[in-house]
Amino acid sequence: MLRFGMKPALRRACARCLLAAAACIVPAQAQAQAPAPEDPLVEARALLERAGAVQGLGFRQMAIEDLERAAQLVAGSTAGRTDARALAAAIDGALGQAYLRAGMTDKARQKLEAALVAARAERALAVEAAVLNDLGHLHEAAGKRAEALAAHRDSARAAREARLPLVFAAAATSAGPLWPAADRAAADALLQEAEKLLAGAPDSREADFARIRISQVLQPTSLERAHALLREALRRSEARGDALAASYALGYLADLYAGAGRDAEALALSRRAAYYAQQASADESLYRWSWQSARLLAKAGERDAALAAYRRALTSLQAVRQDLIHDLRAGAKSWRGTVGPLYLEYADQLLRRNAGEILPQARLVEARNTIEQLKAVELEDYFQDECVAGQLARTKDIDRLEARTAVVYPVVLADRVEMLVGLADGIHQVTLAVNGAALTEQTQGFRRMLEKRTTNQYLPFSRRLYTSLFAPLEPLLAKNAIDTVVFIPDGPLRGIPVAALNDGKAFLIERYAFATAPGLTLVEPRPIAEGAQLQILVNGITEAVQNYPALPFVEDELASLKEQFAGGVVLRDGDFKLSSLEKAMRGTPYTIVHIASHGEFDSNPKKSFVLTYDGRLDMDGLEQMMRLARFREDPIELLTLSACRTAAGDERAALGLAGVAVKAGARSALATLWYVNDQASGMLIADFYRGLAKTSKAKALQQAQRELLADARFRHPIYWAPFLLIGNWL
Repeated sequence: MLRFGMKPALRRACARCLLAAAACIVPAQAQAQAPAPEDPLVEARALLERAGAVQGLGFRQMAIEDLERAAQLVAGSTAGRTDARALAAAIDGALGQAYLRAGMTDKARQKLEAALVAARAERALAVEAAVLNDLGHLHEAAGKRAEALAAHRDSARAAREARLPLVFAAAATSAGPLWPAADRAAADALLQEAEKLLAGAPDSREADFARIRISQVLQPTSLERAHALLREALRRSEARGDALAASYALGYLADLYAGAGRDAEALALSRRAAYYAQQASADESLYRWSWQSARLLAKAGERDAALAAYRRALTSLQAVRQDLIHDLRAGAKSWRGTVGPLYLEYADQLLRRNAGEILPQARLVEARNTIEQLKAVELEDYFQDECVAGQLARTKDIDRLEARTAVVYPVVLADRVEMLVGLADGIHQVTLAVNGAALTEQTQGFRRMLEKRTTNQYLPFSRRLYTSLFAPLEPLLAKNAIDTVVFIPDGPLRGIPVAALNDGKAFLIERYAFATAPGLTLVEPRPIAEGAQLQILVNGITEAVQNYPALPFVEDELASLKEQFAGGVVLRDGDFKLSSLEKAMRGTPYTIVHIASHGEFDSNPKKSFVLTYDGRLDMDGLEQMMRLARFREDPIELLTLSACRTAAGDERAALGLAGVAVKAGARSALATLWYVNDQASGMLIADFYRGLAKTSKAKALQQAQRELLADARFRHPIYWAPFLLIGNWL
């Protein structure tokens, strides 16, 4: 059964009904059609209506701008006017909802709470009911289930009093899944009341969507009622000729049948749902039912038909990607967890083969490119930045590799791992008999043991992972005399250093230079120009600041780098402030930016940062700083973060680390998976920079790591393994 985040989809579908005439508005025209400002309140009401319309068309920022302008107009009106106060409450509520859908939760909370106070003061029950429901969604996204349930119940009370059956149904369906298991009767009573109110409501698309929402809440406990509601929604929508509502009713009926094992009927209903979605030009609906059809076809063994359905689903998804990202973000859901399975299932079908079969290159390239799309959107979703994956638009020949270089591209699936190994002669497929769950368990155990510096408990995990992941690749790598491996980690593999895998005799770093990248299309492999003058900006903190401990060996690290790079600028301790860094970056186009300071990569990008003497440089700030150098024709060659950390087992935090070079606009980044002994770090960094004058970045790091490995004090991987070269390996 497909289990989607239902509410964002249905909210967006309903929004398209707000002023059907607005379907012809384009952004420039919409801005030009505001009424003349004879009465500020008249203009504010028009802006409120237009904001609802353009938001339904996907113009989120325009809707916010309209609502912010409307709020200004009302604020400037006569304070004593009752209609102005009521309108102000409605505008604040709409603005809070718009902020919520855009993922701006702090602003959303502020506006919704203000709207609630004003609505209650003016007895504006319709506004109160809508605002309370949005506040419930806000609490739910924050994990505050009790507060969310209370808000939705209060929303239902206000909607009942105002005789608003559609708002009541929305509140009831939002509250239902949040009710404690011991009080399911109360939840069901609320849903039954919503069903009765809808029975007397005017026939409309919104009423049918309300029935569909109730059916989704009912499915786990009352299939018969859920089925009846969906059939009723389908009957009414087809009678009205409403293809969009009919598409959703059919699609969720198909989901219900699939859950009951009636796959043939589910497939027929899914195809009808997709047909109606095409009639309605509703890509958000079309991708869902095409995906549902693809799953059912794959289950039935009809691979070619399944592949065609998966392709249609991905094409439709691309058209609504930005809207869906915003809706998922507002509900605290990730792209990978919600929509990611579509990409993985398609890649799974593309890569399935019979014993001894060799798939054509076109099939392997298509599978890899599908996962590339997922990785790019994942980064965009993680950093909450629509431009972060913009490099995908550049034309890159990602299949041209240097001699003795291999790209190892794991695709982690439920029942196996597919290794796509890119070599100079094309892509080779190696199928590994380790499933996703077992791989996650092994990698997490390996990572935990690696950070225990006083024991060798990591070794069994290291050898087991080597046997599972790398041993099957070694004959292919040896045959092609590979000495550099570009690893494109996926899922749990993002949080471990592959260089520390051990075959029982040696670590992989002793045979291969390693680089890692969030995706091939997000990397621009280009060597540093021969004879180029490297200008370096060195930043570091040696003292204890902001409750972080001192880094005494950073003093030696900074001194060594100043000696290595004549003319390099050093900002240390009190000189390493946000304002100083900004001034330095504006003045000189540095080739290398080195930061020796505490840093954290968190599953929430807003909590990821690099510590400066007087503050914290978050990922957006880091990006802005790196792009400040004037007249820069090329991006910064290398960003080094020599004391950062990601939590073991936190795949989203590791995704942030993997994407830091892309986010910062640097060709490469050198960063660490965990905090490193700063004496060992200083030695490795100095050796790495010395190697840059003679060889590639990947090989320079390998040589530096091997130097530490040869030192008895630092042989344990905790000292040398966390250093990752991210991005351009040349």
